[in-house]
Amino acid sequence: SHPRPMPREHSATSSEYSEEFRNGDFVRPTWVSDNARRHVRAWMRTAECHFERRNGYVRPPKTLPCGRECSISVLGECGDQNCGNYRLGETSSHVRPSFLEWCVRHIHDAFTPEVLEAGIVYCSLGSGQLLFDWELLERLTLEEGVRVRAVHMIDQDYGGPKRRESAVRAQQVFAGWFTDFGNDCEPCIFRSFLSAHDFRDWAVQHGEAAHVLMDCDAVGARKRIDVAAFRWEAMRPGGICLVLSNPAKRTAIGKPMALKGRGDKKDLKTVQLQVYRCGHWRNLASVSRSRTRSRRRRDKHEKARSRSRHRRRRDPSREPQGGACGDGCCGRGLEEKARRRSRSRPRGGDVERPARLRSWSRGGEGSARDRSMSWAVGGAMWDQA
Repeated sequence: SHPRPMPREHSATSSEYSEEFRNGDFVRPTWVSDNARRHVRAWMRTAECHFERRNGYVRPPKTLPCGRECSISVLGECGDQNCGNYRLGETSSHVRPSFLEWCVRHIHDAFTPEVLEAGIVYCSLGSGQLLFDWELLERLTLEEGVRVRAVHMIDQDYGGPKRRESAVRAQQVFAGWFTDFGNDCEPCIFRSFLSAHDFRDWAVQHGEAAHVLMDCDAVGARKRIDVAAFRWEAMRPGGICLVLSNPAKRTAIGKPMALKGRGDKKDLKTVQLQVYRCGHWRNLASVSRSRTRSRRRRDKHEKARSRSRHRRRRDPSREPQGGACGDGCCGRGLEEKARRRSRSRPRGGDVERPARLRSWSRGGEGSARDRSMSWAVGGAMWDQA
């Protein structure tokens, strides 16, 4: 079926679809057929479902196992192999899928069934190429019965001097996939913004704050902004912000439904905070600081050095011995005695000089022979020639 036309009050004019980007513009959707949706959804339910790293991003494959073209192959997410949230990493592959289930659970806990059926406003900070947002909204609408009436996407790649064609194509396919979100009277609308400040100003002006604010590893978008203030202004009362940080940490932040006075960012409440350790999500309070990777590595080296010192003290074969006779009268025995004298000798200015040297240094009557000889006291040498 073809995309339904937008209602009159939200109809996108030719100027809004112009090449010149303006914050709050409607996204021009790319049509996705029902047949293409069916094939992708069938693939998602099979064991052959997988993603691949392509052009620096993690993406769905270009071709499905059935041989048909994958209609969402242009969607993507961060492909940094050193990232703690890297989907294809050996130790981090479980982070994003488990974060998805966690988000679904918190959205159900935050809103009543009536609100979810009436429709929510979804906003994604640093949405980029929208792969995770597609996964979440597909799950909410297809399986959870949640209706989404507006989607706001924030990323600098959608326009301006840093525009990326791959991000714009992903945005258009994303909008085309979910065109039939709404009913016949109110289809879902999609808008794009270049920065958090742009969306905040637009939301305050139009009264379109979000029920769900998604912050999925949006490190770049958080820079140079007061994150707490943005979350306070971008969410409506009772809204929830779901955050995935790097290294893997997930945080649910709620905005109270009712407050005395206007309230501010200090009234935001952390509903849950967990970190990913050893393949499991754990509450931060239960994770010892010694569990961090750097501390474990340092403790390992310190224990190895301690064991080595302990072995040297207990193993007689490692103790320095005397000479061949064992009495220290030759060779190694003499060297060991010299080392012991040097260790017991006073250091620096505490060294006591011999009487002859003291008298000579004070201008005494020491003979030329005294002044030309080398003094050896406690293993230290003074050459007075």
